[in-house]
Amino acid sequence: MDAVLLVLATLLGIVFIISIFAGEQHSGLAAGLDSDLHPLRFLYVSGFFLSGLKPFALKGSLKNSLAREMSILHGAYYHEYYMRAAWAQFLSLSLFSSFSILGLAALIGGEISYILAVAAVVVLHLIWKISAGQPRAALAARREECLYEFPEMVTKLALLINSGMVLREAWRLIAFRKEGTIYSLMKKTIEMMDNGESDVDAIHYFGYMSDTPEIKKFAGAMIQGIEKGNAELVDFLMGQASELWARKRQLALQKGEIAAGKLVAPLGLSFIGIIIIVVSGALQGLKF
Repeated sequence: MDAVLLVLATLLGIVFIISIFAGEQHSGLAAGLDSDLHPLRFLYVSGFFLSGLKPFALKGSLKNSLAREMSILHGAYYHEYYMRAAWAQFLSLSLFSSFSILGLAALIGGEISYILAVAAVVVLHLIWKISAGQPRAALAARREECLYEFPEMVTKLALLINSGMVLREAWRLIAFRKEGTIYSLMKKTIEMMDNGESDVDAIHYFGYMSDTPEIKKFAGAMIQGIEKGNAELVDFLMGQASELWARKRQLALQKGEIAAGKLVAPLGLSFIGIIIIVVSGALQGLKF
């Protein structure tokens, strides 16, 4: 078993070293990543090199899924780069951790080598969760932020349009008056409008980039309202604002229940600890 692990570790180590030197041409790609999110980015040159080889190329449903997530997070222009970076991260860290753990297992030997071999598989799974899970977690957080900010944004939009302001100017005023995820998406749609895109196309893009069913539905209804006229658009926005505030209250209550549920275990442990202290004191006071 130890000999097999040593051979595997050696082969993986050789592949890693070769890919590191061969991947130096990709050092600029790795350097462009955020150092806080990617502290080991200097190793990614290995993954960038390997991803260019057919056996290690990103393909199929995994590629489509990552491409969609990255296009929403970083835009259509940069999604290819961040998709490649995520895959390079997985390949390089998987290779590095595999040969390190298997090499250590071969050197230590005995029963511990089996535990380390299993640990290598667990580490690979965790690396995959980090590489593929980061964009998904970021999207989930962004969806939550958008939903939280959405009711206020719709209310302001309804009031401005009802006061006689045209949609584009009302949209611009709201977008640049406040910071937040949904307001950043609104700024991007303003850029599209300024570059010649129609209001309909820009609002459709806004719904898509939010990646939130409620906002997508709102964007679709907004487009219909624009096509029918300003009067119907105001009625629609006022109705939406009322529904969304009710939805926000429900979300706040749900979050409160979840937070309360998380406190049950610590409170239970504290209660058990208090009982143990009380019972211990009572037992010590007893005379047998």
